[in-house]
Amino acid sequence: MKQEVDNVDRNPGESVGNITIKTEKKNICYDCGVEITDRFLLKAGVSEVWHPQCLRCSHCYTKLQAFGTCFLRGRDVYCRECYSSQFDRSCAGCCRVIGPSDWVRRAKNHVYHLACFACDHCKRQLSTGEEFAMIGHHIRCRSHFHDTGKGGEQTSCESK
Repeated sequence: MKQEVDNVDRNPGESVGNITIKTEKKNICYDCGVEITDRFLLKAGVSEVWHPQCLRCSHCYTKLQAFGTCFLRGRDVYCRECYSSQFDRSCAGCCRVIGPSDWVRRAKNHVYHLACFACDHCKRQLSTGEEFAMIGHHIRCRSHFHDTGKGGEQTSCESK
């Protein structure tokens, strides 16, 4: 004859003598720390679970239960917009986000789409190994880098 014992610290289904141990893992909300007894819970990451009302963007505090996705970085959860604005790299030439499959060129601390890595003066796309000059994030080919005056145009993604 087997007996069932609840809430004992052993592996689920483990048998000890003639006793089968039945345990249930409690779902504790990652945000508020309270056990989730609701019918539904939200799971993100490997083992983190939330009450639907507790899953919010760590940056803008938007409730995420209605969204189909969320993004994790460390211990923080983000909506798509906040994650993109904080962690996505943008092109120094056009200021658009650089996607994971985009081909890029790097110069100093700047990253450019392949098509955006071009001389600001003549708009010619530069090739790998070709000499160029940089003024801020502006690129000049070898033919035009002597044409740059001290007060050259300086723009940034914020002003576009």
